[in-house]
Formats: sequence, structure tokens, C-alpha cells
Amino acid sequence: KEPERREHLWDIAQYMWEGYRKIGFNIGHTETPVIPVIIGDNLKTFLFWKALYKDGVYTNPVVSPAVPEKSALLRTSYMATHTYDQMDTVLDRFEYHGKKLEII
Repeated sequence: KEPERREHLWDIAQYMWEGYRKIGFNIGHTETPVIPVIIGDNLKTFLFWKALYKDGVYTNPVVSPAVPEKSALLRTSYMATHTYDQMDTVLDRFEYHGKKLEII
């Protein structure tokens, strides 16, 4: 009954797809508001997850055997109620820690 929320969610998804790619992350060929950020290495994925968590950014680490070896990732997901300020904070923290851990 609120189609504007659905539309806004797709705007958010596109904003994040473009943001992650611009920073240099591999997000595969996702087409949903559930966006995988592919890290590859299991240990780096957990280190990245922990650093983001300490900064207040919640993601789900997914490592082998849940995904093929060397395909470990952080699963991120978005809702229509997220703000652009929140998304910018997420992108900022991903970029900071991605560079620090030499992922990007």
C-alpha cells in the first residue's frame, strides 16, 4: 500500500551497488538490496567483519563451506527506512577498513 517505499528501496540498492563498485569492491552481479561484498579470504573476511562491527556497521560474514573456497564475503542488506547519511557512513567505513586490511 506504500509503493514509494519499494521505489526508495531500489534507489537505495542502486546507490549502494554504485558506491561499493566506485570504492573498488567486488559485489558480483547482484540485483537485489541484499549485496554481497566478496573478500575471498576467510580470515580477512572475519577481520573485516569485526572492524565494521566495532564501528557500528552490522554485516553477516559468510565463509566456506557456505560458499566455495576463496569466495568468502560480507552480506549486507538494506531497508527502505535507511537514510543516505547511514549509507554514506557504511560506505565510508567499508572504504576505510577495506584499505587498512588491503582488501581494496
